[in-house]
Amino acid sequence: MEDNKLHNTDDNQQLNKDQQNKQNSNQINEKQNIENNPKVSKENLNNELQKNTTQSEKVEENVDTKAQKELQKQQLKEQKAQQKQQKQLEAQQLKEQKAQQKLQQKIDRANRNVLWLWFLGLLLATIVILFIWDTSRKTKFMKNQQKKIDSLVVSNHFLKTKYDEKDSALNNMLSNYNKILSENIINSSTLEKQKQELLNLQKTIYKQDSIMQNIKKAIEQALTGYTDDQLTVKMINGKLYVTLREKLLFPSGSAVVSQQGLIALNKIAKVLKNTKNIDLTIEGHTDNVAISPKNKQYKDNWDLSTARAVEVSRILIEKYGIRPEMITAAGKSMYFPVAPNTTEAGRARNRRIEFIISPDLSELYKIIDKNQISK
Repeated sequence: MEDNKLHNTDDNQQLNKDQQNKQNSNQINEKQNIENNPKVSKENLNNELQKNTTQSEKVEENVDTKAQKELQKQQLKEQKAQQKQQKQLEAQQLKEQKAQQKLQQKIDRANRNVLWLWFLGLLLATIVILFIWDTSRKTKFMKNQQKKIDSLVVSNHFLKTKYDEKDSALNNMLSNYNKILSENIINSSTLEKQKQELLNLQKTIYKQDSIMQNIKKAIEQALTGYTDDQLTVKMINGKLYVTLREKLLFPSGSAVVSQQGLIALNKIAKVLKNTKNIDLTIEGHTDNVAISPKNKQYKDNWDLSTARAVEVSRILIEKYGIRPEMITAAGKSMYFPVAPNTTEAGRARNRRIEFIISPDLSELYKIIDKNQISK
């Protein structure tokens, strides 16, 4: 725009110079004509000069006026051009601003999508973790239930075997009775008496078996929560074996019962305290590792196993009120292992106290002896 203004100004100046030169040229020509024509008077000459001067001034005014008008037109065009350029610039800026707003909206939308994806991923991971945890819990529960079922199956099989044995024995007794009856002439009173004795014998056998099963069930319920490496409860040949590991009862190389051992003994004592017609043998067992020379209290594993059996018996009698006449304490040393002593796990199983609970057979023996005397 500045270049256009300068260019227009130079054109106007050039135009004024051309008109001035033309006017000067006319004046010179007139002067030459006057000089060539001596007849022209000075007065006419002056008038002519004034006239030319006036015309020259008018011409200059006209030229200046036209130049100003041209300049104003040019400036107006330039202002319109500037306004148009400003509008285009504003339109361009508005367009760029809208484009930036659209880009920002896309970015915001993408960020929201990313957040939603992250949240959904976290939710899915949480669901997977909960599913795995619930599956693991259910699997563990099913394993425990299966163990209980297996234990019940084994127990049922054992009971069936015992029942079959006792039923077979009873059948043998009845067979013998029938044989004796057929071979000998027995009066009716003696026959009825023997029948009654056989029934009493059968009742006694069933009673003792029922007592042992009830004791086993009660002890298992009382000792719920302990693991197999702490204690076990098994029925073997009509006797109930409650095995307590060393780690539950004693420190290594000691016969002093620990606090958790006292708790376990108390639970067993509560079951046995009011139970009649049973015998209780408490056996102490060790592994084959010799007593440390630093342990001056016990000479060998015989001493340690016996001391442990006696200490447990004393606690049951003095602390928990078990009748002393039903208890027998014995030390077995290392000679009755239940696992090889070649591994630490095997030696840990061998270091134990065993409660051997058996029915009191004195009443049964009385019936058998009486039956033999009758024969």
